[in-house]
Amino acid sequence: MSMKKILCALSWICVLHLLPAVENGVFNVRDFGARGDGKTADSAAIQKAIDVAANVHGTIFFPPGIYLCHGLRVPSHVCLSADPVWGYRGEDAGAVLALDSPDAPALLDVTDSFGVRIRGLLLSGAKSGDGKPVHGILLNNDKKYSKFENSITVEDCKITKFSGHGIYLKRAWLFVIRRNLLMSNGGCGMRVHGCDGFVSDNQFSSNGGDGFSYEMGCSTVMFTANRVEWNHGHGLNICEGDTWNITGNSFDRNWGAAIRAEKINTSAITGNTFRRCGSDCSKLPDNSESAGLILLHSQGLTVTGNAFVAGHDDGGTGNDTPDVGMIVEDLTDSVISGNVLHRGYMKKPLVDRGGHGQGVVMKDNPGSAME
Repeated sequence: MSMKKILCALSWICVLHLLPAVENGVFNVRDFGARGDGKTADSAAIQKAIDVAANVHGTIFFPPGIYLCHGLRVPSHVCLSADPVWGYRGEDAGAVLALDSPDAPALLDVTDSFGVRIRGLLLSGAKSGDGKPVHGILLNNDKKYSKFENSITVEDCKITKFSGHGIYLKRAWLFVIRRNLLMSNGGCGMRVHGCDGFVSDNQFSSNGGDGFSYEMGCSTVMFTANRVEWNHGHGLNICEGDTWNITGNSFDRNWGAAIRAEKINTSAITGNTFRRCGSDCSKLPDNSESAGLILLHSQGLTVTGNAFVAGHDDGGTGNDTPDVGMIVEDLTDSVISGNVLHRGYMKKPLVDRGGHGQGVVMKDNPGSAME
């Protein structure tokens, strides 16, 4: 071994002896000076803990508390972890990372990182401000994809009140998003340009944009068992992608359609419930019509076994929607069959705008208007 390597090894031994106690690669953020009292700026202490953990591919544990911070950079193969005890309502429970500055692009930045895990945290952007959008979690490959899979996992987190998107992944390759609540963000609950995604058992609720949205295309995504409700855009808005499996989700009272899909190929939409969506579509930038499902300029789609129902707001207020169960245009080699629209629309079960290519089957979709 060279003298340079020996000195480097000795240096690290000295450093490790000076670090806080660590067990099984887990570092407690409080040991690095983070207070979590909701008053102290904790960014520097948290970043120090993250950087130390990165050297051993370790985990940072956050005890319950409110940690004021912003612009935290999460390197590869680091886990940020807490016990998930947050709830649906507005209470701050468990370990809360609360944004304390509107100047950073995101609270957590995972750009250029691989194998990051974020779990159990409540991310709050209550102080995002009125300037540029601040996102909860950001992966920003602005020009090209990473050289290999990003493998970003976010699980058991609540991400709320950011002026931007709850999660924003730009040119992401392999992402796992499960058992999270993405709620009341100014942008979308989640916005993605990428491929190879597993999105399951999440709630996308009351966001200012779509519940889940694309940017420049998104392919090979399993979107399964999510609840997508009361978003001020479409529930699921996808474009220019392929091989989507959209299965077993509950869509409820989104301003736009439950699902709006354009220029997608070889995808299945099966076993979902579409409830009283299209509630305020006139406010959407794409001038969408009030519909439960919108399918445009697509090929190789299977749409079967879905259930539609119209309705109004909770408590009997608001308009009954959607006007139309399904809107379709310019499809090729696609089947829309075996769906049920019992009291599933206000005016028409299906609007066919035509322009189809070969092999389009639309039959056996029984239904009735909501009276």
